[in-house]
Amino acid sequence: METWIIFFSLGSGFLIAYLSLLNKRLIKYNKYLTNGGLLILLFSMGSKIGVNDKVLSEISQIGFKAVLFALSSIMGSVFLVYIFSQKKSKNYDTNQFTSRDKGGEKVNYKDTIIIAFTVIAGLITGLLFLNSVHISLINTISSYALILLLFGVGIDIGLNKEMLKNLIKYGWNIIIIPILIAIGSILGTVIAGFVIGFSFNESAAVGAGFGWYSLSGIILSQLHSVELGSIAFLTNIFREFLTFLILPFVVKKFGNSAGIAPGGATTMDVTLPLIKKVAGEEMVIPALVSGMVLTTLVPILVPFLIKL
Repeated sequence: METWIIFFSLGSGFLIAYLSLLNKRLIKYNKYLTNGGLLILLFSMGSKIGVNDKVLSEISQIGFKAVLFALSSIMGSVFLVYIFSQKKSKNYDTNQFTSRDKGGEKVNYKDTIIIAFTVIAGLITGLLFLNSVHISLINTISSYALILLLFGVGIDIGLNKEMLKNLIKYGWNIIIIPILIAIGSILGTVIAGFVIGFSFNESAAVGAGFGWYSLSGIILSQLHSVELGSIAFLTNIFREFLTFLILPFVVKKFGNSAGIAPGGATTMDVTLPLIKKVAGEEMVIPALVSGMVLTTLVPILVPFLIKL
């Protein structure tokens, strides 16, 4: 698939939603568009892994590389946010972001379970019923599904005017953290990738997933290879998992601001309750905005970086 198609699909969805060109009655159906496209793509990715003997034979190596990439992306992002918070500690008052929002106390793993089940179902289907002859058909179906998914993601981003309101309300200081997390994540995976023999664009594209495993893995499977897509998928799963394990340590050693860094894009949903509990209520809004910004960047940066 050509990169311009990805950006066109994303951009057109964003403009239609942002300019309010979409009938309000149709907006509620967008989640079915994105969820349907996502499930098709995840099933396709699993099936392509199932028919790919090379990927199956190297699954343990892929897992090791994914853990290394996940750790390096966390370390890079935490380091940059920590340096920034140290230099700006006198001027950067996170108390201005204090939120009284009591929502989000429970972590909902429903989507994660559905995603895992869909990939596994595709994997089993590929192993038992498909062969290399079916790859062309799978690629065609997944290409159209990706276009629909990105169009839906663009609509979601265009409808999310809350992020812009927060930027106006709290100032541009609040966007510095997600930018540092993005740079640190990419730098971390580039360094790790250099050590284990990955090219700059491959490592950077994996790092640009920022924890959004369901999209970054799919894009790289389409634009590069099933192997790199699998690595990206597992890297971001491990990043989310490791965040739950190490966040208390990160906050204790590097401060509350650095507590936003490990979760990447997941700080707007899955890891937000833990951030609120460990780093304090004053970090809720910075974490939400950071997650929104990074989520917006994933479908832009991943295809851009892999094509460098």
